[in-house]
This record gives sequence, C-alpha cells and structure tokens, in this order.
Amino acid sequence: MSKRFAGYMLVTDMDGTLLNSGKMISPENKRAIERFVEQGGMFTLATGRIAGSVRRFADVLPLTAPAILYNGAMMYDFANNEVVWQRTLPEAARRALQQVMDRFPGLGVEIYCGSEPYYLRENEVTDHHRSMENFKRPATESMELLPEPWIKVLLAWNPAKLDEVEAFTEQFKEKLTWVRSDDKYLEILPENATKGHALEELMAAKGIERAKCIAMGDHLNDLEMLRRAGVGIAVANAHASLTDVCDRTCKHHDDHAVADVIEWLEREAN
Repeated sequence: MSKRFAGYMLVTDMDGTLLNSGKMISPENKRAIERFVEQGGMFTLATGRIAGSVRRFADVLPLTAPAILYNGAMMYDFANNEVVWQRTLPEAARRALQQVMDRFPGLGVEIYCGSEPYYLRENEVTDHHRSMENFKRPATESMELLPEPWIKVLLAWNPAKLDEVEAFTEQFKEKLTWVRSDDKYLEILPENATKGHALEELMAAKGIERAKCIAMGDHLNDLEMLRRAGVGIAVANAHASLTDVCDRTCKHHDDHAVADVIEWLEREAN
C-alpha cells in the first residue's frame, strides 16, 4: 500500500466523535484508522479522559503519536506508558474552587491528581460518571488531604445549574482555563492548557506541518484544537459554536464519523 499520507496527522476527540453513543469504536472507524496508518498517516487521540480511562481504547487502535489527555494538560505515550508533557494547576485553582464550592453547595467536584479522580463533593452527575468509568476511590472530605500537583478539576451538575456556575467563574479567568467539555461538565485547567495548545506542542515534536494536521471534535473543549489544526472538522452532532471555526463538517458520531473523514482524505489524495 502506498504511503500517500506520510507527513499527515489525524487527531480525534473521543466522546461524541470517535466513540458512538454506546461508547464504542465502530468496526468501520477502526478499519479506516488502520488503513490511514498503513498509508503512512500518523494517528492519535485528544480527550478530556485520563490515561486509565483511555487505555482500553488505545490498546486496540494503531496510535502512532502520544495522546492528548486531560483536555490538553497532558500528553501521554501509551506505547511506552509515560507522560511526555504536562501542565499543572497553580495555587489560584484552589482559591477559586473554594469560592465556587461555597457559592454552589450542590455542585459535584472531582479533582484529578492521580490514577483516579478524588471526589471532593458528589451529586447525581458525579455518581453517573463514577459508575460509567468504574472509578472506585471513595469521597474525600477536604481538599487539604489531596496530593499535589493537581492536573485538572471537573465540576459536574445539571446543565441549567452549571450555566449559573459558569457565569460565576468569569471573575476567576486569570491564570486558569475554564472550559465546558459537556453540557454537564465544566473543567478547570492550567493556563494555556487546551487541546489546541497541546496539539501545537505535538505538531512541533513530530515535525508535522500545520496544513497536514487534521483534527476532529464535537464540543467546546475541542474549539482551540480545531482552530489550530490545518483542517478542523466538526461532526454532525457538534456544538453549534464549532461550525463557525471549522473548515469542514462530517457525519454524526453514530454514523462512523472518523471513517467518513478518512474516506474524504482518500478521495482528495487520488
């Protein structure tokens, strides 16, 4: 098979993009990714998930570059089981979080500073997240008991209440990145730690020209990545804001969106 995609890199979000509604990789997507890599392309993932949550997917995919995790705060090499790049939260995150928790006592709070999140405050949304990911760590009563450094904080609540929280956090924008990764999740990340910033680091490390970098996503945490890629592609089920910055759209995530993009690339290369 020809190496017509040598020098190209395809980076895809997971939930709502690569994965279907059942949180599975379709056979169509998997075959297309394998074909893209066989033709010389570089493939990897960009997700808000942690390494332990991504591994079962990484193990069945031909990843040829480190994956972007924690919505851009880390790059992880699954082939060598090592962190290759990371940014962590400053002390300002603790102070901002305390004020947010005082203002919204019903808010669910997950702190990411280890192999599993620490549950500082729980609600029905964090209960669902814990069950979905099979996280086992019990609740922690005080943030003072948590290890350092923190990589990210996930705030979880029903979408309407989380809208109120997001409006309140406008006062804490300095030195922190706040991003909505789902209607029911608002995340606190280090400054300049988005999927877009991590993508630029990855392109530089792998010698990929921006024009030959294709990125796919569905939600607001993908926005900076799609802006910085040479070709940003929003899936059909994407948040409306993404279509304003994207170069293309593709099929719905339940209709093998990644395969759709690779088939488009193959037609373009002929």
